[in-house]
Amino acid sequence: MQEKTTSRRYSIATLMNIIITITELVGGMWAGSLALVSDAVHNFTDVISLVIAWAAQLVMGRQENAEKTFGYRRAQVLGAFVNALFLIIVMAFLIVEAVRGFVNPHPIKGTLMLVIAIIGLVANIVTGLMLIGGQHNINQKAALLHVLGDTLSSVGVIIAAVMIYFFNWLWLDPAITLCVACYILYETWPVLVTATNILMEANASVDLNDIAQLVEQCPYVRGVHHVHVWQIDEEHLAVSLHVTMENQSLADVETSMHAMQKMLGQKYPGMHVTIQPEIDHLEQGLVKNEG
Repeated sequence: MQEKTTSRRYSIATLMNIIITITELVGGMWAGSLALVSDAVHNFTDVISLVIAWAAQLVMGRQENAEKTFGYRRAQVLGAFVNALFLIIVMAFLIVEAVRGFVNPHPIKGTLMLVIAIIGLVANIVTGLMLIGGQHNINQKAALLHVLGDTLSSVGVIIAAVMIYFFNWLWLDPAITLCVACYILYETWPVLVTATNILMEANASVDLNDIAQLVEQCPYVRGVHHVHVWQIDEEHLAVSLHVTMENQSLADVETSMHAMQKMLGQKYPGMHVTIQPEIDHLEQGLVKNEG
């Protein structure tokens, strides 16, 4: 049921952005407004981003299998990465165009610019409300950033249109474009960094020494080494470690491992723990205690 609701939200949001793109592109070229044309380009990227986010949302719900043993959770992370990277490229392009607009200003039809900007604002607000009502994850955040950028851009275009109509301040058109592009870059960069770190299986700020100290509190543990921590997705961590243990029965080893997993699970909820127990060979120097 939730999946159907989410799909419906994405489909409506995508349709709204297609309408906005066509309206602003035609109207922007007619009015001679860089801000409107850039907003149309941005809305076109929204269409692409929403399709990517929608597809990722559907894929991530699939169950794990023999090939994808952790499931498809990272589909939404991959979608967020593509969206954020695409958005940064588009914003860089708009910044260049805004600078050109300062150097070579041209006449703008303020009234037409205002009408189209108001239509775009209403449509973007509706799109944003559709997305906010769904589930929240890094994938949806990236899609929302696209819509947020368009909403802010529409507000800026409205202000610029009013000032151009009354005072002929043509410089406001590229100025608004520049401000919105810089703000969206500022908001998008952390999303790109987070998605990149997850895809690179980076450590999510977990203290490796803390993990080692926790494990060493368990019975029969002599040392901990080869500790690796990485993110599976936004909510799930994985850790693998080698544990040097006193020579004991297999039943005692299993009891000790359960204690380690329980302790780590309480400290780091949602963490997938893999432990490789090793016989205590410290006195022979075969295993180095790195705890």
